[in-house]
Amino acid sequence: MKPCPRPPGQGLIPRPDMSTLALAPSRPRRAAGGLSRSDRRLRIYLVLPAILGIWLVVGFPLLYALFISGHDYVLSQGGLGGINLGNYLTIFRDDLLIGSSRNTLVLTFSVVVSEFLIGLGLALLLNNRRVRSRDLYLGILLIPMLMPPITVGLIWRLLLHPELGIINYSLGLLGLPQPAWLGDPRLAMLTLVIVDIWHETSFILLILLAGLTALPDELYEAAMIDGASAAQQFRFLTIPLLMPTMLVAVLIRLIAALKTYDLVYILTRGGPGVSTETISYYIYRVAFVFLDMGKSSAMSFMLLIIIVALTLLLMRVMRTSET
Repeated sequence: MKPCPRPPGQGLIPRPDMSTLALAPSRPRRAAGGLSRSDRRLRIYLVLPAILGIWLVVGFPLLYALFISGHDYVLSQGGLGGINLGNYLTIFRDDLLIGSSRNTLVLTFSVVVSEFLIGLGLALLLNNRRVRSRDLYLGILLIPMLMPPITVGLIWRLLLHPELGIINYSLGLLGLPQPAWLGDPRLAMLTLVIVDIWHETSFILLILLAGLTALPDELYEAAMIDGASAAQQFRFLTIPLLMPTMLVAVLIRLIAALKTYDLVYILTRGGPGVSTETISYYIYRVAFVFLDMGKSSAMSFMLLIIIVALTLLLMRVMRTSET
């Protein structure tokens, strides 16, 4: 008996019921990155508290400082007054600000150049595998960096005390003059530079040493086979390969040096006179000694603009060196 013929178009597998498929729950659509809408909402909800916290801690005070920088705001005269954009104009006619800017540039240039050269030399020395107990030496050199600036300032203030300090006591035993390190205008800035170098050099050392250890050994082995000397390897291999790392270290220290306040406050209070007064310390005095919040806010934004401009310039140099 022959089987009954199937209607045309009907195969061995039965067709699904389209009404059933229409009622089946559909999967949530996914974006091009592979995340569904619910996942994206969840991420937004998780990040939102952090964004609000940053806004409350950073954004609102920044905008409020920008607001009062354009107003007369002297606490001793009743607080917020009328609009006064002259706060930004008086900055360029303030002799004390010009002097503190000069001191800041001298301090910044001195400490950044000195710390970079010393840190690079120590990093090259510790990167040498023939040096024994490298980890021990590195741990000792990193101790100053781990100390807060206030602690560093107090330690050096005791060491440099004209009568009770160990430094002047040792000089007296040797029959040498015992200068007033923090009381002499000719020595105060030099002393501040030395203390900053002692405190921050290990930071640059750590960054440069990390960059040196990441350099490929194959290039140096090939250079040695080609007969390149150690000086040639340093000039044509180490410096070009380490340039991005060096620029990052210089950028971080440059920003920190331009904002120097802690050591100045603990060691010299800007003195003798105003010989060591930096921009940050002068802004502090205008705000909390003279109580002129409007002018101090204007100077703060001037310093912020300078730091941002230098940062963008160095970042452009970094991109150029990488290409």
